[in-house]
Amino acid sequence: MTTQPGRADEGLGCRTLSLSLAILVGFAVMATSTGLALTLADAPSAAGERFGLTLYAAGAPISGLFAVLAGELPVAPLTDIVVWIVAAVFATRLSDRRGTPLWKPLVVIVATALVWGVVASSALERV
Repeated sequence: MTTQPGRADEGLGCRTLSLSLAILVGFAVMATSTGLALTLADAPSAAGERFGLTLYAAGAPISGLFAVLAGELPVAPLTDIVVWIVAAVFATRLSDRRGTPLWKPLVVIVATALVWGVVASSALERV
C-alpha cells in the first residue's frame, strides 16, 4: 500500500494483530475450559461454581449471554471467536493510532470480560 506524503499508513500491523489475537484467544480458551471444568465438576462447592461461571462467561461472552437467557450452559464457539477477533482488531487499531503499548488495551479488554463474567454469573445464580 502506497501512501501520499503527509498521510499515515492506514493498514493494521500483521504482527500486532496476530499477537493481540493470540493473547485474547488464549485467554478465552483458558477461561472457558477452566470455567466449564469447575462448573461441571462432580460436586462443586458454591464458590467453585461461582468462579467457574465467572470464567466461563468471561471467556465465552456470547455463550455467557445465552446461558443467562436460557439458564443452561450452551457453547457457541463461532460467535465467541468473532467477539475476540473484533476485540483484537480494536486493540490493534487503538495501539497503532495512539501510539500506546499493546498491553494497555488488552488489559482493559480482559478486565471488561471479567466484569461481564461476574455480572453474568450473578445473573445465573439467581436463575
